[in-house]
Amino acid sequence: MAVAPVSFQPPRVQRSNRTLIFALGAGMAALAFIAVFVIGAVLAPGTSATRQVTAVVALRDIPPREPITPASVALTQVPAAALPPHAIVRMADLVGFTALVTIYKGQVVSQSVVASSPDQIDQAASSYLPIPEGFVAITIPTNEVQGVGGYISAGDYINIIASVNVSLLTVYRGQVVNQSVGTVTRTVFTSVRVIRIGPPTVAPKTGQQLGVASSLTIVVSECDAQYLNWFENNATLKYVLLSWTDNSLGPASADATCPPTVAPPAVGPAQVNARWSFIKG
Repeated sequence: MAVAPVSFQPPRVQRSNRTLIFALGAGMAALAFIAVFVIGAVLAPGTSATRQVTAVVALRDIPPREPITPASVALTQVPAAALPPHAIVRMADLVGFTALVTIYKGQVVSQSVVASSPDQIDQAASSYLPIPEGFVAITIPTNEVQGVGGYISAGDYINIIASVNVSLLTVYRGQVVNQSVGTVTRTVFTSVRVIRIGPPTVAPKTGQQLGVASSLTIVVSECDAQYLNWFENNATLKYVLLSWTDNSLGPASADATCPPTVAPPAVGPAQVNARWSFIKG
């Protein structure tokens, strides 16, 4: 007698065991993933895009050749991803340094935009004159004796001394108003910023530069520019170069009687004497 074949059915217990093992493996993998995520969050609280670091940042636009001072930069928290190569992270690392190019407000200061010597700056790289708003640039003559032997550079600050023959100031409307004679010397402008140096004389055949610069371009108010023009025509001018340690003081405050954007109606002996008292009494 033939016997019908019987199909084999695995025990349900074995199938349940496999399901349980799979579930346990998936759960352990999930726990491992969560553990790695938590440990990473604890050890690295932020990525390079969000992590904050300390760096030196410009508080305002700093023009080329301007010394870096505590008033123009500060330590600030910035994203690590925004940190340029060779960024400056300590204020002490900028002592005695000068801007090579314009450093814009909010920009992180790096070694590539500053120099310990202003002589490293290429003036031709700047396409415009760094004239503050409301002021003007004016060029004045210079030479070896008048201009401190040619040692005045762009970015320096100078005082301007005027020696005036008081006979120019004693006549008013054709009448002698003071019998003073001789020459009187006054410091008429202080902390004047030099922004460009004029070219020295060039030899006609070789093209080689000879001597020192022949002019200085400075920044003054429109009002002071007219007084300065009077002194150029009627006085002997000499320049005093301030120490680089005094450059951090910045330009002198504008004279209240000579606002930056207001030109006086006329400048003559009376106005000059009233402002600087070459002749007293």
